Amino acid sequence: MLRRRTLLQGALAGAVLSGCTSEPVAPPVSKENPFSVDGNAPVDLVVSEEYGGFAAAAYRKKYAAAVVTPKVTAQLSDQLLPRFAAGNPPDVVLSTGDDKLKVGRLVKEGQLTDLQQLLDAPSWDNPDTAVKDQLLPDMLDFGSYDGAQRTVNYIASVYGIWYSASLFQRNGWEVPRTWPDLLALGADMKAAGLGPFMYAGTHPYYLLELVLTLAAKTGGPDVVRRIDNLDEGAWKDENVTKAITAVGELTKRGLLAPGTADFDHIGSQKRLLASKVGMLPCGNWLENEMKGLIPQDFALTMFAVPALDSSPALASGLHVAATAPVLVPDKAKNKAGGLEYLRALLSADVAAQVTSESAQLTIVRGAADGLEMGSALSSARDLLASAGDQLITWYFDDWYPEFATAAAAATGQFMAGGLQQSEWTARIQAAADKLKQDNAVTKYHRD
Repeated sequence: MLRRRTLLQGALAGAVLSGCTSEPVAPPVSKENPFSVDGNAPVDLVVSEEYGGFAAAAYRKKYAAAVVTPKVTAQLSDQLLPRFAAGNPPDVVLSTGDDKLKVGRLVKEGQLTDLQQLLDAPSWDNPDTAVKDQLLPDMLDFGSYDGAQRTVNYIASVYGIWYSASLFQRNGWEVPRTWPDLLALGADMKAAGLGPFMYAGTHPYYLLELVLTLAAKTGGPDVVRRIDNLDEGAWKDENVTKAITAVGELTKRGLLAPGTADFDHIGSQKRLLASKVGMLPCGNWLENEMKGLIPQDFALTMFAVPALDSSPALASGLHVAATAPVLVPDKAKNKAGGLEYLRALLSADVAAQVTSESAQLTIVRGAADGLEMGSALSSARDLLASAGDQLITWYFDDWYPEFATAAAAATGQFMAGGLQQSEWTARIQAAADKLKQDNAVTKYHRD
């Protein structure tokens, strides 16, 4: 079984100095130059989003002779796979979007550099602090394969429940602290002629996400860790049962907005923005996805999934997923420059610029503190800050996407009345057991 986690790998490798006078001598390793970067060498940078190139200015300021011109393209696989195959890949890649690289495939082919040396290096901001110590907890596991850090996933996606703060204020509604509070609020919304709760019915993963967050807040991180590891009976855990039962109360009490099962993510979000719906679960990318459609006085805001009761295992628990992997190909011509570029990208100043200009949070701890931003992003930032180390993470949806799709579909059926709770549990547990026994599927493990 492969083990997918971060392993510390000791000190940085020393620079190899050439004994030939005709060859340029590599700069010595230091806190300021931990990878022995040749300041005259260009950095070949290909990114799928403009913000991936934001560290170029910091790099050029330090290495004035270096040429760093980010190439932005949405056609990553089409353009880069031939370069990987030919042995001349870029020095740095940011991979997002519909044509993103299949990282797992590149890992199996030995195409990606182990980035542990980057994480152990002195940070760009403080030479006495390692890069990894400036990052949010548990976010690095998203890019770790078989004990090696193959990518650093740069964007921190915060999940929660969206609402209109101005609508709440006009009606005297308070943000619910517990799940019973949420159900009571839903009843008030229904009495006011509003569809209390909605999710993207054609994409029921959003609903499964809500169930798992609620289960983890109730029972602690082991609940989702056992699910990731395909442990026996993980989906039968009493905390998972409590969570799916609690979410099912939305259906039983008639608190789902009419037509919920038929709306996709855009349609459901439009209903929220039209004040036809009171609450909607989604990640903090919603603001960017609906840019231009958010009413000026709407005050789009997120609150954390409330716990089942007043004594949860993770009182501040928040589901956060690290996305947008950045990587350095193993056969990069300027691998040292690629590592150094990522060190700059993970600096507080660059991360703050990314947040300011792209309305996204990064995994750099505290980089968004004090920035001026709208209610949507600021609410996600504040939830992330309040969560501290109580970040809820799971990986099975990335490791086993077909299984995750089946689990989400079963959750949608349950909410539509097509499955009883016991049938939901049995179906997903059976699928997990079948997956565990399938030797054709590579298995992963988390500690």
